[in-house]
Amino acid sequence: MPRGDRLEVEHRIAGSTVTYLHHGIDIGDGTVVHARPRDFRNPFGGGHVVRTSRADFAEGRPVRVCTEPPAEFSADEIAARALAHVDRDGYDLVIDNCEHFATWCATGRRASRQVDIVVGRVVAGVSRAAAAMSARAAVGAAERLAVRTAVGATVRLGLKTLVPAAIVGEAAALAAEWTAHQRGAAARESRKAGEAAGLAASSLACAVAGTAAGPAGIVTGALAGAALWLAGSATAAVASRGVNYDRNPTGRPGSTRPAAR
Repeated sequence: MPRGDRLEVEHRIAGSTVTYLHHGIDIGDGTVVHARPRDFRNPFGGGHVVRTSRADFAEGRPVRVCTEPPAEFSADEIAARALAHVDRDGYDLVIDNCEHFATWCATGRRASRQVDIVVGRVVAGVSRAAAAMSARAAVGAAERLAVRTAVGATVRLGLKTLVPAAIVGEAAALAAEWTAHQRGAAARESRKAGEAAGLAASSLACAVAGTAAGPAGIVTGALAGAALWLAGSATAAVASRGVNYDRNPTGRPGSTRPAAR
């Protein structure tokens, strides 16, 4: 049980099939330091940093070691940073959760990939919906976007199609990215999974809207949905240019691996 490892164990959100990862720091003596709510059924009810046995931390579930983002302190220093905060009050699901704490112990920066996934997809969904509304305004009184194929079929896509397509796409992207992350995929790989799912869902939603125009309309709708998604992704990429969460200064990506038993 290497001292200073960041451990993660999968929990299930009460009353649902959705899982999340609970994080802690391995002290190397059979105990783990982790920030946690006082009651997992009420994650917004406050909490504190505790030191428990590894068995209590795992609760019978498989434990993985997280190495993303890469640690910037030695194993002993990571453990010492965690131990210095045992019994500290304060826990917030969004800005000060177990992953924020474990990442801070290892890197000196508070970060939570799980929060980033949810917040990022919600923001992206709002942006895509706003872009769809802008498209409506751009065509003036017609209040719709017409896309014509090479064979002459015309598909008219308005707010009733574009906004739901944006929302459906982001919902699919969130589900895929979250699931990939829970299974241990690195940030870059989980984002790829989310983008692929969002592209497919957006294309499908607009293809369904084009069925009235026949096969050509379906193809045209699918292409319009793909264009809507790709345009939103390109805008998001420009906004985050220069930020790379996948790599450390040496260029080696982080990952997860099974914890030593």
